[in-house]
Amino acid sequence: MFRDRFHFRYAVAVLALALIGTGLAACLGADRALAQTLPSPLQLPGLPKAPSEAPAKEEAPSPQQQPASPPVIAAEPAPPPVLTPAEQQSLEELRQPIMELKGLLETLEGSIERNKENDGELARLRAELVDLVQNSQDRLVTLKTKTDTLRQLFEKLKPAADADAAPETEQVTAERARLGAMLGEIDGARKTGELVQVRARQLQTDVQKLRQDLFTQEILNRSPSPLKVSTWEKLAYDSPGAWRQIVDAASGWLAAASPQWFAVSALIVGSFFFYIAVATLVRRVVGYQLDASRVAPPGFVEQAATVGWVAPLLALPALGTIGLLAAGLDTIGLLALDVGSIAQRAFVVLAVFVTVRALTQAVLQPQRPDWRLVDIATPAARRLARIVSGIAFIFSMDLILQEVIRQLYLPLSVNAMETVFASIAIALLLLKLVNTPFELKTSDGGAAPTAEGQPPAQGLQAGIGTAAELAAPEVHVSPLRPYLIKLPALAGAVALLLASLLGFVGLARLIATHVVVTGGAIAVVLVIHLAIRSLLEGPLKTLLEDSFGLDPHQAMALRRVASVVLNSALALVAIPLVLVTWGYTTQEALSWLKAAVFGFEIGEVRISLARILFAIGLFLALVFATRLAQRWLDTGVLRSQRIDQGIANSIRTAVGYVGFILAVLVAVSYGGLDITNFAIVAGALSVGIGFGLQSIVNNFVSGLILLVERPIKVGDRVTVNNQDGFVRRISVRSTEIETFDRASLIVPNSELITATVTNWTHRNSLGRALVNVSVSYQSDPEQVRDILLKVASECPLILQHPPPWVGLDNFGPHGLDFLLIAVVGDVTAVGGARSDLRFRILKAFREEGVEIALSQHDVHLRDLDVVRGALQRLAEDRARERGSVEPDPKPAS
Repeated sequence: MFRDRFHFRYAVAVLALALIGTGLAACLGADRALAQTLPSPLQLPGLPKAPSEAPAKEEAPSPQQQPASPPVIAAEPAPPPVLTPAEQQSLEELRQPIMELKGLLETLEGSIERNKENDGELARLRAELVDLVQNSQDRLVTLKTKTDTLRQLFEKLKPAADADAAPETEQVTAERARLGAMLGEIDGARKTGELVQVRARQLQTDVQKLRQDLFTQEILNRSPSPLKVSTWEKLAYDSPGAWRQIVDAASGWLAAASPQWFAVSALIVGSFFFYIAVATLVRRVVGYQLDASRVAPPGFVEQAATVGWVAPLLALPALGTIGLLAAGLDTIGLLALDVGSIAQRAFVVLAVFVTVRALTQAVLQPQRPDWRLVDIATPAARRLARIVSGIAFIFSMDLILQEVIRQLYLPLSVNAMETVFASIAIALLLLKLVNTPFELKTSDGGAAPTAEGQPPAQGLQAGIGTAAELAAPEVHVSPLRPYLIKLPALAGAVALLLASLLGFVGLARLIATHVVVTGGAIAVVLVIHLAIRSLLEGPLKTLLEDSFGLDPHQAMALRRVASVVLNSALALVAIPLVLVTWGYTTQEALSWLKAAVFGFEIGEVRISLARILFAIGLFLALVFATRLAQRWLDTGVLRSQRIDQGIANSIRTAVGYVGFILAVLVAVSYGGLDITNFAIVAGALSVGIGFGLQSIVNNFVSGLILLVERPIKVGDRVTVNNQDGFVRRISVRSTEIETFDRASLIVPNSELITATVTNWTHRNSLGRALVNVSVSYQSDPEQVRDILLKVASECPLILQHPPPWVGLDNFGPHGLDFLLIAVVGDVTAVGGARSDLRFRILKAFREEGVEIALSQHDVHLRDLDVVRGALQRLAEDRARERGSVEPDPKPAS
């Protein structure tokens, strides 16, 4: 029974599966038939293609029921390829560099794993990782440009969202499919490149951490202290063997040089005489140029220029001798073996030492205070020059001895003690530098340190030589000033002594190297900064003021901008130099400099310092060109007398506005800012800015109206708010009016547009002179009229067309009031014309006997008895006070 039920259920299940399979097969056949009549849908880029579905397997029919077999469907032909072979080859060329970088990354990753304890190899691998990151960034930029172009085309070929739109053609569908396939391939390559870049940056961090661990382990590795007796015993035990190694190496080199002893001797003797001859010539040339008598001491520009040619001349004898020896030994084949390698390193190190010493002598000039670039006293300059030269010499000898120890494999104890001796010597010289007082001198005999105690970066502007300098009193400053020099030197000296005496040889070498090399780098940067300053204050100033004709204020502004640009460029070069001295590789420093100058990304924004600086320079250049164009217009075209002064000023102002706006647009566009986005932001903020800056915008628009409509112009005589004056300048915000009191009246442009303004010279410069004259009633009016017309006709300031006019203006209380009206050719001469007319009228009236009316007043006194009694009482009171006059009983008549 149970078995029958099982077979029944099994048969039902098989029948159901057969029915389901038949239905699926029918549906699949219908879908395929429909797919042949419709265009194939676009497969999204980057997504894998769906695998082709295998035909459903037919279930074996049960013996109870045989279903009808489905119709046989013909096999679907393979779709044509979307991309042409040329396009596939182009995509492969885009993918190939990314795959090569991926393979290189895997190789570097294995090398890092194998060289975890090798700092030099890790530094090389990190430099390669830096280059790999930069290369991947360049490839990603290329791929992004290609992707953006294809995506814009792909977006234009999207199907229309409107259901009523016309169906697209097969060509559009095929083109969209082609673009989608290319986008997918390029997008995949981009993702691979981004992964390579991220992994390379992670490996950079790992390598840097490994190097930091090795560096920490090296500098904190403590060797036996030189304060222990065992250290010296070990050195005494190892010294004979080390000496034998040195003697053997020298003997081998001498044996190799003995067959050519004549050539070696000639080379040494020739180099010696070459040094003597060149040194003598240089000393005479420098002395002839610098020791000649001068009327005035040299200025800073001349001092800085002198450093530029004195330093190479001072270094020439030693550098020439070193080069001659190196070339000669290399020619005869003696720069080989261990001694040859040591000699090559020694030549380079000695050349650097000679250069540092020559630059120190040229800047400090211990024997010539007039030419000293820093304003310190002669004793301090001499001592400072000896200290700097001593530190450079000890550091050079240390490098040469380290090369000897490395090439000859001398014992570790010798290496440690050599480092200790060099570090202690440098520390003692630094302490001597700290103990050196930097005494400053001035022409009046006094001296005053600067705010930070540093010698000012300017030449000795006073002083007439060594005698005057020694005769002038000196002011002693604090031993620790200048703090920016002496405090780091003191800290470095103390650290060197402690590290050397406690046995931290690696730390002592690190401190000594950083103190010397960083100090040298900073000194070189300061010298270049002084050279830039001398260039700006000398040739550039002369060029701007004399050649271009700029006034001192404009030239000063341009020189300040040039100073900022040049010093910024110097800082960009100096920062990688200092980073290299602090242990970073050259590739790392250059990559950071390249990223800072040529661009780095923050999110989706790429910032390029070089483009920004060039944009600023372009803006300044265009503004400068605009100013030159305005100056050319002022001195050339607009100077013609046929051009009205107001029109000339409007043209000049318009050229300035157009040039400035063009400079801003060009600079902003070149700097990488999208002007469209900038316009959108400006539009969004325009409402708030409109409320906050309403008056400024109003004045700006009013200024434009004044320039276009020209109701007033430069040179016009106007009356504004009961203030008379002449328009001197019309700017963007306001107009400057010079009153008759020589005061400047600043009037907002909006007031000149909205308020009532009297312009005396708007149409022409004619003016009217009004003179009021009052004569007595006994005078003949016609005679007076004739006299006034004659006077007006004889006055040279009065125009005769239109003719003067005289009228009887009023019957005044004192006489007849006449009015003379005359036209003056220049409104500015109205005051002078009135005065001249009055002089002439007065003279003519006296000649003709015409009496000028005077003010007449009749005084009527009433109740004289009261006045008489008051006067009598006043007289009696005064008489009683004096006691000499008796009162009169009868009042005087």
